[in-house]
Formats: sequence, structure tokens, C-alpha cells
Amino acid sequence: MQLSTLIRKTIKFTTLPSKMKLALPDMDPEYPTQMTGVLPTTSSDEIQLLEKFNDTLINYPAHKTIVDLFEEQALKTPDNIALIRHELTLTYNQLNERANILARHLLEHDVQEGSNVGLIVTRDFNMVIGMYAILKAGAAYIPIDPEYPADRQKYILSQSSASHVVVDSDYPVMDLISDLTIINLHTAGIGDTNNTNLQTPIQSRQLAYTIYTSGSTGVPKGVMIEHHSVVNLILWVNKTFNITTSDRVLFITSMCFDLSVYDIFGLLSAGGTVVIANQEEVIDVNKLKDYLLEYKITFWDSVPTTMNYLVKELKAGKQPYVQQSLRLIFLSGDWIPVKLPVEIKDYFPNAQVISLGGATEGTVWSNYYPIDKVMPTWTSIPYGKPIANNFFYVLNKQLKPVPWGVAGELFIGGVGVARGYANDQDKTNHAFITDPFNKKAGGRMYRTGDLGRLMPDGNLEFLGRKDSQIKIRGYRVELGEIENVLNKSSLINQAVVIARPDKEGNKTLIAFIVSNTDYFDKKKIMAYLKSRLPEYMIPSVIEQLNQFPLTSNGKIDKKALSIMEVTDNINNTYTAPQNEKQLKLAEIWQEILGIQRIGIHDNFFELGGHSLMAVRMITKLETEIGVQLPLSILFKYPTINSLLSSIEKNNRDLDIFWKSLVPIKASGSKMPIYIIHGSGLNVLNFNNIARHVDFEQPVFGLQAKGLNGIEEPLDDMKKIAQSYIKEIIEHNPSGPYAIAGYSFGGYVAIEMRNQLELMGKSVKLLAIFDTNAVESPHYQTWQKRLSEKLKKQIPKFLWILKSLYSNPKTTLKYQIHLLSGLIKTPTRLPASNKVDASSFYTQLDKINEKHWHAFRQYNLTPFNDKVYLFRAEERIYYVNDFKYLGWKKYAKKGVIVYQVPGDHKTMLLAPNAREFARSLQHALDNCT
Repeated sequence: MQLSTLIRKTIKFTTLPSKMKLALPDMDPEYPTQMTGVLPTTSSDEIQLLEKFNDTLINYPAHKTIVDLFEEQALKTPDNIALIRHELTLTYNQLNERANILARHLLEHDVQEGSNVGLIVTRDFNMVIGMYAILKAGAAYIPIDPEYPADRQKYILSQSSASHVVVDSDYPVMDLISDLTIINLHTAGIGDTNNTNLQTPIQSRQLAYTIYTSGSTGVPKGVMIEHHSVVNLILWVNKTFNITTSDRVLFITSMCFDLSVYDIFGLLSAGGTVVIANQEEVIDVNKLKDYLLEYKITFWDSVPTTMNYLVKELKAGKQPYVQQSLRLIFLSGDWIPVKLPVEIKDYFPNAQVISLGGATEGTVWSNYYPIDKVMPTWTSIPYGKPIANNFFYVLNKQLKPVPWGVAGELFIGGVGVARGYANDQDKTNHAFITDPFNKKAGGRMYRTGDLGRLMPDGNLEFLGRKDSQIKIRGYRVELGEIENVLNKSSLINQAVVIARPDKEGNKTLIAFIVSNTDYFDKKKIMAYLKSRLPEYMIPSVIEQLNQFPLTSNGKIDKKALSIMEVTDNINNTYTAPQNEKQLKLAEIWQEILGIQRIGIHDNFFELGGHSLMAVRMITKLETEIGVQLPLSILFKYPTINSLLSSIEKNNRDLDIFWKSLVPIKASGSKMPIYIIHGSGLNVLNFNNIARHVDFEQPVFGLQAKGLNGIEEPLDDMKKIAQSYIKEIIEHNPSGPYAIAGYSFGGYVAIEMRNQLELMGKSVKLLAIFDTNAVESPHYQTWQKRLSEKLKKQIPKFLWILKSLYSNPKTTLKYQIHLLSGLIKTPTRLPASNKVDASSFYTQLDKINEKHWHAFRQYNLTPFNDKVYLFRAEERIYYVNDFKYLGWKKYAKKGVIVYQVPGDHKTMLLAPNAREFARSLQHALDNCT
């Protein structure tokens, strides 16, 4: 008997209205994919079964909004209790009136129809009032957990284009968002008496909320959901499970988690009661079991982990426990332990357990399965069937339905499909595509990244993720986002994060680390992570490895990591020098850094080291230990132990560190930026910038040829540019490119840009870090040189007088140095400050002289591009064009100026580097 015939004989379907024809689609040219292997074809019988499976279309009030459903219920049951928190209650009428007052306050403060409004509040009545008020004002709410790090809160507000933020307290993020209107719930609308419903015209296709989930590229992404999608979900749940005024839900999820959408808006559309547990109570299983009895809870909605913890606690308890009121248990967001539904019945005998699935991008839930009994042969709980007006497809790589029982990727269609990702059209275009099977109910489908198959009993089976996305306590977590944050730390060379079950069967995050230093301080790493990630994304275990296990094709073997024994025994103590060389280097560091006790695992940069200190340290190493090293080696080996170990282990191969291209921050998915050195010739100062750019922003430096004392320095601008371009293209063959130059490097950047253009390469950003566009005297007649010099003398003299008055110390110091010949004029390269007579400084002077010759011979001509000019706010020498530093004459497409704090040197150092990095990131993100 054929499989399709067997399926038809074993499955009985209820005839539903609005038949939906399903046909095999042609391959969408916008989403090309390749088939690997040959799958069996889908028979006509199976296609008919697929049509039945997705026959879910029913009528629903698509014109209504979340506000409509609540206001209608408030009119029906004004005195019913809507919210409970401990001994406090709020009726439907009170909740509605308070939301109306706040909504009017929002409108008076210029909240517009379609605005995005951030909501940072604790778990209290104000949370619900704030949600409804924002919606009543015609805006969409952006829930942000008060416990999130301030940087993450700021990112969400910025990325969502929020115009206002509603708060219930003073939060640190408020100091970072001066451009937003902040409205405090405790003071908003005081004295207002108009508490009637507003007449704000709200369309059902307007956004209701944007919830941010973990993103695979290292930053969270905002899922935009419209009113009508929520209305469809609410009415389906309330009708299917007979939710009424007698129902009570124990609200234990975060408002940033989409289960909260039904818990609040669904129950309050049916006249039920929401019992709010505060943050401490949510994680206290004993408190939850007491509340279930005390408040006679009838409806439970959580991830399986929470219910599993509760059941285990009840099992371990000495006192018998039975709660008769609970009639519905919704479990979703992660795998349901197969034994859990049976165990639940021991304590909640009247509860029906419902398995639900879907995605935030599908409006909370898109499918369901009532767990009436658990078969002994099951290895997982079925995923079930689509809810009303939602569709599920199991497709192959060519977006065609796979045969019944064959695994494929799950796609969600129907009215629940989100509008897309906030301000990210590329991700939206990839994840949300045209539904080739049904043009009704939105005509779009969402690519979930989940794997599944249709089972013989007519239900969907969930098989797991295609990628590294997992669920932790119901929260969607991209392991790549945690890895990106870890890899940003200067302590870490590389990090891999996995999730595996603990003794209780719950997923635990484990971070495997290969350190830059053979050592790292776990407390510092944990503090670093907590400042950048929510609590649920912090790994429970951090394990240090010397190297990662690799597969036969050279990739990191995550399977080996998943079974590796972890000890979590990271040493955080001070380690004294163990031998003569370590002791000698420690003494050098103590002298240069001014620190009394330095261990062999302490990081040079984290101890406060900077480029000038590094120069002194490298010079002393050459003199006292007898080895010559490039400054850039400190990026890879910033501790005494790792630095000396690398010298002893790999002394013959030290020339590999003498490449011009230096990875300062190699990780990240954004277009990398390549920064050319200034007259100091090294790239160490760019480390300060790299620390403060976005998680996903790679930064590379280009140091001068000849710094190793082996290669001959170059004295021709075109050849300097050619040598740097060669290394950039080896690293990044196709581009596009972002090129920046500091001081002398600005001229090199211009020449590199010109040569790359001739090669047909795309330069998206050309940045100049405080370089004056000066025409070389070599290309001027003596008459022009004299004329230019004379024209500058009077304004230059006036500038010196003004600077002496406003900043006498800096100006006087500079002028004395200028007159003494220790530095050259601004149009020449400043020579090195000779601290001692070592060959290191001799080599620096030699290279600088060569570069000065290259500058003299270089003919700067106009070019067809724009310049992003980063101009130091404090000027220690005179320039005749302070606004554009002369670049307006050469950049045909204009000059975009970023004024950054500090002077020519200090703008790259702390604390100015943070603002410099922010401006640079803005330029990189907005260059065209």
C-alpha cells in the first residue's frame, strides 16, 4: 500500500469553511537555493492532505484593535477585578480610566499616530497601564526590561526609532538618551480629570508593539506586530478554550517575552483577572505554588522549564499538594519533557495541558496540540496543527513541500506573520517572503529556521533548529550574539558558546574560551558580560582551553565541546614572576606603568598601558633582554607570560608579526575599517577606538614598512599605498572598503583610495583623522611659497596671541618645541622625541625622514569622492581653514565634518576615544 493511501485511510479531517488550494510553487528567483541529493516527489494524495492541514481560514474582526477589545470588555464588566498584586486590586473601569489619562498626557507631549514609545517599567499595575495608554494614543509600545544593561536599553530605543520613553523610575539609560522625551508614570497626568475613552483613530494595520529578540549577528532585532494579528490570536484562544470572566492567570513572564501579549491583552479581553507576581516571586517556586492556591488560578502560561521546576519542587515537598482550580496549562517556547504532562496531573488533576509553538515573528503562537495522553513510544510532544488563519509549511531548499514524513524547514503563513524587523530591510527581505500557496491572510510567510515534519497522525513534529538559536527559559537566544560580545573583550582570543542540559535536563550555557594571555580573570569577564547582556544570556560556566578541538575539515568541533568535561576552575589569583626574564620584564612594566606589583598574567592595556608606554617598554626590551619586537605584538600577547612564551617558542618566526596589516579588533560582521598610521608609525593608539566601536565592527591598522629594522622604508607615496593595498586585498579580496588615515596617514589614505578606484574596487568610506590638506612645496614656485607664507603671518600671529590667552600652557609648550627644532612645522612630520639613543628610535627617525620625502614628492590633486573629516576640537597649531582643514578644495563630492574632543594627539586617547569611536561608527553605518 502506498504511503499516501495509508495516510488518507488513517486520518479523518473535519470539513472546515473556506477551502484553500495548495499548488507546488516554482522556485522564487529572489531566494535561490540549491538542492543536495534527490528527495521523493510529493504525491497528489499528500498535497490534498496538506490542503486539509492548512484549511484554517475563518472570519475574524480584522478591523478591530487591541484597544477595541479591552474597551468593549471594560464597558461590559466595569467593576470586575482586572489586576491583582498582593493586596492591591484594580477594576476594569479604574484601569481604563488611568490608561486614558496617561494616553492624553502622551498626546499632549507630541506622541503621534504610529510613533514608537519605549516602556521601561517594573512588574506592577503601571506596566499594564503604560501598555494600554501607548496603544490608546495610537502608538506602538517597545517593552524594555529595567534589568537590561543601559547600553542594550539605549540600542533598542535607538534602533526602534522611539520618539518617547515611558518610565516609572530614574534609570541609568536616561542619561544616554537626551534626544528622547521621557515621561514618568508617577507624575504624568496629575490633576487631569478627563478619563473618558479617547477618539484617537487607530487602524488595525498599525503597529501594536515591537519586541526585541536575540539576533544572530550580535545585536537584538525588533519584531514588529500589528493590532489585527494580536486580535486574531486573542479571539482564537478565548473561543477555543472558553476563556471567561471567571478565569485568572498568574502573570510570571517578562513583558519583553511575547507570552505576555496573551497573558495581559487576552485575559483582559475576556473579563478575566491578571494576578501579577513581582520579579523576586517569579523565580521563587515555593511562592508560585502558594499563589496558585491563594488566588485560585485557573490559567497557567509559561515555558516548560518553569512548570518542570514547579512539579519537581512539589514532588520533593513533604506536604501533599493538590490545586483543583487550574483548568488550562499552556506550555510553549521550548521542548516539553515527555513525562511532564503526566506528572502535572498528580498536582493539577483538572488541568488540560496544551502544547503550543510558533515564533515571535508569528504573533506568539501559530500551532497547538492538546496533550490528552502521552504515548509510550513518543520521544517528543507533537507540535500540532495551525491555529485559525495561520498556516504551516514544511519545505525543501527550493521552497517546495516535502513528502509526508520527510524533514524540511518550517515556514509560518497567515495573519500572524509580523510586518518585519524594525529598521532592517535586509533581514526582513530574507526572513519574510511571499507565500506561494495562499494569497489570502496576508500573502506572506516567515522562514523560521526550524526543522520539522508532518506525521502520519496529521500533526506536525518539531525537530529542532537549523542554526545555533536556542531557547533558554523560553527566551530566544542566538549563541552567536554571546560569542560576539565575548570576542570583543581584549582578554579573549576566541570564544565558542554551546548549550547543553544540566543534571535536571534544563539547558545551560557554557562558554569555551581561548585566551589572549593564557589566563583571564573570570570575575572581570562576568562583569563585562553583565554590562552588555541580559541575565538569561550569561553563561553559567566559562571554561578555558589552550585550543579548540577541530573537525577533519578544520572547523571547530562543537560536538566534541558538547561532551567535554568542564571544571570551571579558572585561576583569579596574582601570579608572581617565576624566572629571571619574567622578573626583569615585570620590573620594566612596574617602572613604566607606575604600578608596584604586576603578575605575569596581568594585561598591559588593562593596567593602563598606551602607545608611548609601549614604545618605552619595547625599547627597554631590546636593550636589556636583547630582542627587537614590533609594538603590534602587544595586541596578541599583552601579558608578561604570553609575550615571553611567544618569543621563546617562536623566535625564528617573529617576522610574521611584521606585516603592515595589524588586526586590532578582527571580529564582527560589518564592513571592516583600515586605519593608516600617523607619524608615530605604529597603530597602538587605534586600540582605544576599537574598544568603543560596535560589537560587530572590525578594526584593522596599517603600520609602517621598516619598523622591524629589516625591510627598507619606502619613500614614495604611491609605493607606500601599493604595499598597504596589497595586504588589505589579501585579507579582504572583494571589499567594499573603508579607509582612514591619521595625520600623515591621511595622504596615504587618499592615494590608496585613488589606486583602489583604478582597480575597480569600491571605497565606501574615506576618512581623514585631523590631517591638513596641504599642497607640497615641491610643486609650488618660490614666489608662491613666499606669498603663501607671508599671507599666513598676521592671522597666525593673532591666533598665537589668542591661544596664549585661552590656553597658555599648551600653546607655550608647543611654540617652545617648535622654536627649539624638536618638532617640525605642521606641514612636516614631527620627529621622534629621543628618549635614548637606541636603534629603535634611530629607525623611527629614518622612516619619518623617508615619509617626509614621500610627502614632498606627492602631488595632491582633486578626486571624485567625499571626505569624512574627523577634526580635533582643540587646535595647538595654526591652520587657515579650521572648518574643513583644506579638504573642500580636493573632495569634489564634499566634506562631512565630525568634530571630536581633544587635540591632534589626545583625540585618540581615553577619555576622548569613546566619543571619537561613536562618531566613527556613525560615519561607517551611514556612508554611501
